[in-house]
Amino acid sequence: MAEYKGYLLKINGTELPGQYIQDYSSTPNQAQDKDSYQDLTGELHREILPHTRSKIEFKTPPMSLEEKIVFQSFFPDRRSNPKISVEYWNDEDNAYTSGEFYTPDITYQSYPSGNTIAYKPFRVALIEY
Repeated sequence: MAEYKGYLLKINGTELPGQYIQDYSSTPNQAQDKDSYQDLTGELHREILPHTRSKIEFKTPPMSLEEKIVFQSFFPDRRSNPKISVEYWNDEDNAYTSGEFYTPDITYQSYPSGNTIAYKPFRVALIEY
């Protein structure tokens, strides 16, 4: 029986509420190659490294400015300390796995909404070191 506990992600030890996750996808345990090459007959030769890397992507729902600020609090030092500790549901292992990740730049699409700003859904990626 799988040990799923009702959440997909913990960021720096804090569960990311499901209300912030829409269209979640993951590519767990990606193999890494060192100096792979194709020989003269077209056969691929791979030297697969022991460390695998996972990639997690999700879109947020539309948010108000206040909701976006709360969401951003889950990633407080993204610029000055880019390593983020992530515990995630690993669909290859059917178990939770932990790793060190970084987030590439996030593109925000905002629009005026009364006296504040609202945001269209935006994509967040977490890429393992």
